[in-house]
Order: sequence, then structure tokens, then C-alpha cells
Amino acid sequence: MARSSQDLFCTQCNLVVVAREIAVGHGDLRSDAINPLDEIDAEYRSEVYTVLICPRCASPFLVRESIWGIPAEFETVTDTTVLYPQLSRVVPADAPESVSRAWDQASKSFNAALYEPAAIMCRRCLEGVCVAFGATGRNLAAKLDSLASAGVIDTRLNEWAHSVRVVGNEAAHDVSVAIEKEDARDALDFTEALLLYVFTLRRKFERFQERRRPQSD
Repeated sequence: MARSSQDLFCTQCNLVVVAREIAVGHGDLRSDAINPLDEIDAEYRSEVYTVLICPRCASPFLVRESIWGIPAEFETVTDTTVLYPQLSRVVPADAPESVSRAWDQASKSFNAALYEPAAIMCRRCLEGVCVAFGATGRNLAAKLDSLASAGVIDTRLNEWAHSVRVVGNEAAHDVSVAIEKEDARDALDFTEALLLYVFTLRRKFERFQERRRPQSD
């Protein structure tokens, strides 16, 4: 069922492209037949794995197609999944609903080539982090610094957060500035790293410490 090309969304070009097939591999054939002699009339299932290349930037894709059919009668694709690259960024575990919603909108905006909204939603994620950890200050810059002073984030994460804040401010308030794709992608990457640290890894380490703490007699 593999094709010589497929229409796929390239995360590097941020466009739907006609990707060119360069390799195909087949998974094991699974038949419903109990007796091997009955396999010719029995339904079967398998997977086809296809490697493709973006014609614009040469980035790779890995696509899995699930196949269902009956020998000599029909064969159809029941499901197609892009295994690489992943189009959606995972919402960090343990994040508040307001942060998860802003992060989801930031990711979707970027995938739709809406770079200003993506940057604004990244900034909103920062605001959600400040609320979640009780940051203090007159504005977002001061609140981020208060998180650093409290040890919620380290110096490097604070620098990344301020970079995201600046890009978000430009997107929201400076009509003369057009947010470039690279800046929006960097804002997403820095925001993702921050959210992963404060909501997932930080709390996972706290649970690890609690589990490893010696029990008192």
C-alpha cells in the first residue's frame, strides 16, 4: 500500500509538502486462520513502514500504515500514523489546566504558521507558571526574577524565560515587529524546557526524594 509520495506536514518548513518515498519495510503478516490451509480466505493484518524525505529541506519522515485485507480479494489501509517527526508537543505532566491550555494553543498556532499568537501563548504559559508558584512583583519580569530568587528556576531557565517574555511582548504590543518562524520555534523550545522542569522533573524529583527518604524507626 506504500506510495511514491505522500502529502505530509514538515515541522522544519512549517508547510504541507509532497514528501518523496525513499524506503519501505513490511511488518509481520498476521492471519486469523487457524489452519494454514485456510489462510487464502482468512483476513490478515500487517504494517508498512515508509521513510520519506521533504523536497524542500530534506528532513526525514517515518510513516506507519496499518493494513487489513483478504488474499486475492482486497487490501486497505485502516490507519496512518506519522511516527516521526511528532507534530504535537506533549503537555507537561502536572501542569495546571490554564498552563496546559495556553501551551496547547501555542503549539497549534505555530503548526498553523501563526507565529505572533504562538509567541503570545508562550508568554501566557510564563504567567501561568508565576501564578502556580506564587511569584511576586509588579510585572512579569519581576515575577520571573522572584521565581529565580526562590529557587524555583535556575539562572539559565530564568534567562530563557525572559527571552520568551520579550518575544511575547513584541508579538502582543509592537505592531511594527513580525515574529519570524525561528524566533517562534525558539520561544516554544524554551517554554517547553521551562514547563518540563518546573511541572514534571521538579515534582518527579521531589517524589523520588520522598520515596528514598529513610524510614524512621
